[in-house]
Amino acid sequence: MTAHLSTESAFPDYWEEALFYLSERDPVMKRLIERYRHIEFTAHESVIASILRAIVGQQISNKAAATLWMRLCRLKQGRWDSFIMVTPINALRSLGLNPRKIAAMKEVAWRFVCGQWTEEGFARMDDATVSRAIESIRGLGPWSAMSVLIFALKRPDIFPLDDFGVRQALVNLYFSDENVISVGRSGAKSRVKLLANVWAPYRTVATWFLWRSLENTPLEKESE
Repeated sequence: MTAHLSTESAFPDYWEEALFYLSERDPVMKRLIERYRHIEFTAHESVIASILRAIVGQQISNKAAATLWMRLCRLKQGRWDSFIMVTPINALRSLGLNPRKIAAMKEVAWRFVCGQWTEEGFARMDDATVSRAIESIRGLGPWSAMSVLIFALKRPDIFPLDDFGVRQALVNLYFSDENVISVGRSGAKSRVKLLANVWAPYRTVATWFLWRSLENTPLEKESE
């Protein structure tokens, strides 16, 4: 999503090491890093905020998602979980949120309020467990899980091939014989996997620079 409220500009502690590592292993990535390394990594303030942002952005444009998220941030008081729980459905609908999104947001808030989910608990989970937790919310899929892993938990080795922007950058920079659809299909996936293996264990950082090569905001997604 593209909303820029409630974010922090802070590179993860592995960032500089990753830049050196990727530059040594991939000349294309080295050129991207030289061009875009001045752009700061913008993290989400918390896991719950990241999940809520993912819900807000479902099946709408980045611009519409940014508008909805800003409206929600302006209305918010206190903690995200208690705010969502106590805010009447009609008040959330007046912001432009549909009933399905409101139900999902209420479910997320309830899991945090009752202690089923905690920020600390997510921090202790491995990547696969985080993904399963996020995807247990109706309407949230792999894209949402990867958004949380990258922007809230700052995990270093996440590679969202299903992201439209990532696929477009791969076609532009590495696989000119493919297109944004075919590069995600089985025929090309083995080639993409070989490339992504070159970037491990810093595929998150490589992904960030793929997005930057488009001079666009991260996570231009398709519907989950």
